[in-house]
Amino acid sequence: MLFIDSTSGMTTYAANRVLLVDVPGPDGEVTLDFNQATNLPCAYTAFATCPLPSAENRLPVAIEAGEQIPYEQR
Repeated sequence: MLFIDSTSGMTTYAANRVLLVDVPGPDGEVTLDFNQATNLPCAYTAFATCPLPSAENRLPVAIEAGEQIPYEQR
């Protein structure tokens, strides 16, 4: 799942971060562990393309867990 949140461009990579999501359990529930959110290669090089998250994955809250802006870009 690609997503951005209110930290995007501030303390996290502006274009997106990715979170791998397991298939729903027997009860239909899914647990999202934002501590596992990572940057795609486009966060590290200008030679990679970066997909943008869909509108429903643009979160209006701050997800401060997971990978931050690469040190080289600060």
